Amino acid sequence: MDKKEEDEELGACCEDESGKPHKLMIKMLCHEGEDAEKVQEKILMKLGKHLGGRGNVVMTRLNDEDLKQIDALVEVEAFKSRSEAAAFFIKEGIQARKDLFQKVMPTVEKIRELKEQAKRSLGKE
Repeated sequence: MDKKEEDEELGACCEDESGKPHKLMIKMLCHEGEDAEKVQEKILMKLGKHLGGRGNVVMTRLNDEDLKQIDALVEVEAFKSRSEAAAFFIKEGIQARKDLFQKVMPTVEKIRELKEQAKRSLGKE
């Protein structure tokens, strides 16, 4: 089967060994008749699996002391990157305060339902 080059690029933000962000670009070659968007979706899903399900990006600012602590753990290779360390500590913090989330989630769900009701009522007028 002939291959044709799709002018599609995949972009992913990564960190190098020092924790500095850089953008990774991947060029795709698709078989004739293949849907480039589906191929792109499959590739991004596989990349997400290698990130341990960490496909969401959250930007944050840290004070110098917290960053120093994160960097120390990356330096001794406890984590591969700042991103991995931050994701770990966020997950640990959420688990440590599971009671808080269990308490607030029913209220959050009610708020979401009320917002949807308001949107629907505005749409009917």
